[in-house]
Amino acid sequence: MIRAVSCLAIALLVSTPGAFAADAATCGEQFRAADLNNDGVLSRSEIGDAKSKLPSGISEREYITRTDFMAACTNSV
Repeated sequence: MIRAVSCLAIALLVSTPGAFAADAATCGEQFRAADLNNDGVLSRSEIGDAKSKLPSGISEREYITRTDFMAACTNSV
C-alpha cells in the first residue's frame, strides 16, 4: 500500500506542469520569446502578450528586467 501511494505521488509530481522551477536554459528561451524588441526588458505590452507564460508574481509589473525574470523563473515552484 505504501509503495502504491509513493508511486502515485511521484507520478503526480512528474506530470504536473510548473511543479518545479525551470532550468536556466528554458527560462532564457522563454524570456527571448517574450522580449519582442530584444531590448532586455519586457514592457507592459510584451508582458500582456506573454502573461500566461510568465512566472507568477511578476506578471503584474509595469516592466520586467531579464534579471528579475530569470530569478522568478528559476525559483518558481
